[in-house]
Amino acid sequence: MTTRTAIRFVAASAAALAFGLGTAACGSDDSTASIDIADPWARTTATTQTMGAAYMQITGGPEDDALVGASVPTEIAAETQIHETVPVTSTDSDDEAHEMDTTDEMGSTDEMGSTDEMGSTDEMGEGMGEMTMREVDSIKIPAGETVSLEPGGYHVMLIDLAGPLEAGETFEVTLEFENAGEQVVEVTVRDA
Repeated sequence: MTTRTAIRFVAASAAALAFGLGTAACGSDDSTASIDIADPWARTTATTQTMGAAYMQITGGPEDDALVGASVPTEIAAETQIHETVPVTSTDSDDEAHEMDTTDEMGSTDEMGSTDEMGSTDEMGEGMGEMTMREVDSIKIPAGETVSLEPGGYHVMLIDLAGPLEAGETFEVTLEFENAGEQVVEVTVRDA
């Protein structure tokens, strides 16, 4: 081996080592590792339904964070939003919220949330009444705490479904966090 070849070999080895160490350091500081997503699932939908929902458990890392966006491939839905289910108030308007029991968009109340699933007025308290869904800008994820995206609460809303969501199918949802960046999860469709 000539001196020139040896110098090239040493330089290439040093560069490879530096790249490897740099990559390893970046890997150990991966911000998405600070967010844990468990049990991502979506409810089955009827052929006539144009909207669906995805649910999961999100556990925060060492620092507070927030879920600020979500998306799915267009083969699943045309639009994705973060929603919350809340009681209808006299200030709610059709422009601001989608009622849960509209059969043309979400299916029957049994499919999206019957009073048995949501809780009877005895369980939920007097005057619980009708529920509605509305888009939210973000969902706070406190450090070390688990936030549930579940029927009757926060959820990822799938708008203008390309087709029905059938039990056993899977699809990817890309979640965008304020601090942790993007994280892709595989959602399994199942009966409610």
